[in-house]
Amino acid sequence: MGNENLMLQHESKHYIFNYYAGSKAAEDIALIADHQEACYTHICKVLGVEPNFKIKYFLCNSPEEVGKIYGDNEPCNAFTSSPDSIYAVYNDDIQCIGFHEDAHIISYTINRPESAAIREGLAMYFDRVWWGISNEDWTLYYLKTNKYISICNLLDNKYFFSEDCSLTYPIMGAFTNYLIVHYGIKKYLVFYRYKDNIFDGFEKVYKLSVNELEMKFKKEIAKLELTNDTESKIKQLLMKNKT
Repeated sequence: MGNENLMLQHESKHYIFNYYAGSKAAEDIALIADHQEACYTHICKVLGVEPNFKIKYFLCNSPEEVGKIYGDNEPCNAFTSSPDSIYAVYNDDIQCIGFHEDAHIISYTINRPESAAIREGLAMYFDRVWWGISNEDWTLYYLKTNKYISICNLLDNKYFFSEDCSLTYPIMGAFTNYLIVHYGIKKYLVFYRYKDNIFDGFEKVYKLSVNELEMKFKKEIAKLELTNDTESKIKQLLMKNKT
């Protein structure tokens, strides 16, 4: 990152935060550190791990800056750079902090599954929400409006990346939550560590195929109620963020 030498540093127990003088991040750095430390503690407790390194955060001023660092020059709010770095936007309008990127960095000390859907599903399990709406409400909305995408399709990386993340991320977050709530975190971590064919992993760990697990998952989601207010908010958010 070309501007690293221009950044100030704030160090906490598990993080090294890099930020620009006079920025919104500089103004909020103590609050940011406290928030991320709380996220770190929760993620490590759930996953049963404790990384042997500090996470390096680079708090940038704009999505354009993050996209330039990523390398494709496409505006981006945040990304991880293994094994220990996170680049994220933090300004008056966008504060891209919280569980998501940290969950990636910490979970990769266990394994980095080939399937992006599995990786993002675990991060979204910790996030719980997308644009302030729960993963489960998004999934129920997509089921009701016939926009839902099957887990089998999402497990294919090419397909996963071809769809909008407002569709793929909440579905995988809700599915991951279903697996953890109904079968336990210990079994999920055995699955997460599985290094061979992901479909075989489901059958070996859960003794059910992906399709069978998905049928059970969809039945649970269908039991939920999507309020008119939440449905209206979802429609507004999709319209607002339509590209």
